[in-house]
Amino acid sequence: MPPDNAVVFKRKLSDALIRSLTEPGKHADGEVPGLYLEVRASSKVGKSPSKVWRLKYRLHGKENRFSIGAYPDISLKEARDIARGARRDVANHTAPLKAKTAKIEAQLLNEERTFAYVAEQWLAFKSAELVTKSISGFTGALNNHILPAIGKKPISEIKLEHITTIITELRRQRTMAMARRVRTIIRAVLGFAEGRGWVERNVALSNIEELKIRHIVTSNPAIERPSDLGRFLLRLDDCNDGSVATAMRLLVMLPVRPGELVQMRWEDVDLVGADWRYVVSKTKHLDKSKHIVPLPEQALVLLRELHKTRVVDEEGKGWVFVSPVYPGRPINPTSMLKSFQRIWPEYNITAHGFRATYRTIAHEHLGIDPIVLELSLSHRMPGALGAVYARAQLLAQRREAAQRWADYLDHLRQNAWRVTTD
Repeated sequence: MPPDNAVVFKRKLSDALIRSLTEPGKHADGEVPGLYLEVRASSKVGKSPSKVWRLKYRLHGKENRFSIGAYPDISLKEARDIARGARRDVANHTAPLKAKTAKIEAQLLNEERTFAYVAEQWLAFKSAELVTKSISGFTGALNNHILPAIGKKPISEIKLEHITTIITELRRQRTMAMARRVRTIIRAVLGFAEGRGWVERNVALSNIEELKIRHIVTSNPAIERPSDLGRFLLRLDDCNDGSVATAMRLLVMLPVRPGELVQMRWEDVDLVGADWRYVVSKTKHLDKSKHIVPLPEQALVLLRELHKTRVVDEEGKGWVFVSPVYPGRPINPTSMLKSFQRIWPEYNITAHGFRATYRTIAHEHLGIDPIVLELSLSHRMPGALGAVYARAQLLAQRREAAQRWADYLDHLRQNAWRVTTD
């Protein structure tokens, strides 16, 4: 039944017919049930009458009207489409105005939920299980490569081509490691959004060729021959770079990661018990137990010398290797790398490579048990047997191995000195 006071036409409304309507009244559409155009006379003389689309419907036994919008802002076709959608809402027991408001709110929320916003939420969610270095790396990749390209886009509008454009540019620059990191981050952020229903699917999981990044396996260059190591130690003895030089000597002696060595703190060092205890940075989110590093006598001599001029707070806490440039901070691992390369420029040495040197030479020339070596390197060993060894830590064997290694370094240094003086 047409709305009250509606003029019933034998044909459907058309744009030409609508434009010709000037008399006040309600004009049924004739195609979509309940849809009509209400024509109202203007209160101002000489002004054209207003024309508004409305939908008459019944919900929960009550008659209601839904205002669609003014003509010609809302065309006849648009009015019919909106009316059909509103009738579907009514069929689902929802008032059209309520459904319209919900859609607007969802759209506004979608526009606010940008990739940058979701990335921030994801990073906050992950921060509890990530080490500071990883958070810094993710933040750098986001700020430098991802957010400038797609940060302001609603997360639901991120398409595969947006991602491939970023990855392709990094591949063109041949920064493959960063390309992999960026791909990992985007996949993680979209996965985070998918789990919360903010996107229908994670488009970054596509297996297209543009997202395949060839992994180039590289290793840290290391000294593998004892004679070369002895000659290097002689050159290291001539280095006078203060705390950096001492850190380098300890790095050759102790099979720890460079980033962990520079973070050494006095409150973690026991000069009497001859050990250093700290949480391994690479696995701190998995295991909060402290790794114990036995200190050979040669290491204690170096640390006792530094201890004389230590800078600590009232509780005796402070960095062992204080930066000469930024007081209150430790030295940067890069400082050691630069010094190593300056000492022996013809040898492509990295600070991390001395762990490989220790593992190779200590096993092949000193016969130290591989299990002891792996525990000394703070490597997590797989399987039930690995867990047993990890709990036991084999501290006595590792302490003996540490002293044998330090003594062997002295031996190599002396041999190298004899060769140079002969």
